[in-house]
Amino acid sequence: MKKSLIALAVAGALTAPMVAQADATLYGKLEAVLQSKEDNDVDLFMDDVIFGLKGSSETSVEGLTAIYKIEVELSEGEGLDDGSGIETRYAYVGATGGFGTVLAGRIANPTDVVEGYGDVSNKAGELYYNPDRLGSTLAYLSPSFSGFDFYVAGVMDGSVAGPDADDVDGYALGANYMAGPLSLSAGYWNFENKYLGLSDDLENFLLGGSYAFGPLTLGLAYEKLESGSDDSDLYGISAVYEAGAAAPYAQYSQLDTDGDDQDEWVIGMNYSLGKKAGVGVEYSSYDDGSDTTDQFNVSYTVKF
Repeated sequence: MKKSLIALAVAGALTAPMVAQADATLYGKLEAVLQSKEDNDVDLFMDDVIFGLKGSSETSVEGLTAIYKIEVELSEGEGLDDGSGIETRYAYVGATGGFGTVLAGRIANPTDVVEGYGDVSNKAGELYYNPDRLGSTLAYLSPSFSGFDFYVAGVMDGSVAGPDADDVDGYALGANYMAGPLSLSAGYWNFENKYLGLSDDLENFLLGGSYAFGPLTLGLAYEKLESGSDDSDLYGISAVYEAGAAAPYAQYSQLDTDGDDQDEWVIGMNYSLGKKAGVGVEYSSYDDGSDTTDQFNVSYTVKF
């Protein structure tokens, strides 16, 4: 799944020390998708061709562990074109210990965990706009204090130049609370217009949470994006039911931009074929306010 309530573990993994290991771990993911989209030809494509290397090692400082990760994605060529581009998804080094974790490089956007409460879809989530990753970033992620953790990150991109250039081109901060079936998260980020190449700064407020009623998990998410005098409000609700290997889900999202409403609803199911493989089916309908686009996907994922 692109995002999932289970993906809250991603934020937890960032704030928890990694287990020291002598050797690096090679891992990857390949996902084939058969997609039928309204007013388009049926398309069979590789959506995820990802591989990475991660590891950790003890240092000469007691209680301090060095960590690193690099992950890239290959884009599939179309038709007879077998050429592909390479995108760096993650590339960071860091240190972790009882004080928390410090990361430097291209990292996961810690505020993105909020979207996971509302967007549990495989290929939909048309209205969600929070960036998945942050480059040129220095971040501190706290340890957990009885289920509570917080983070702060600063973006410093030296390619931004000019008399009004700032040393810090953007920042993100937020906190999470997880206690049994209850999870709550809040986040905020602000990026300078010079860094984004826009006329106005961008800032986003995020708030969300979920509660598990046994196998059923319900989630809510809210985002408010502001750019100059323009602002947008995004509301999302989701439900996931864990039934053994099967996990059916549904979600509804609405985006209000200065009175112009857009919405999307999604139903689907993921079926696990074990720890390293799974299939998914999903149907979504997106209304941009003037037209509706329906989409049906079947996906097959293998990890290593």
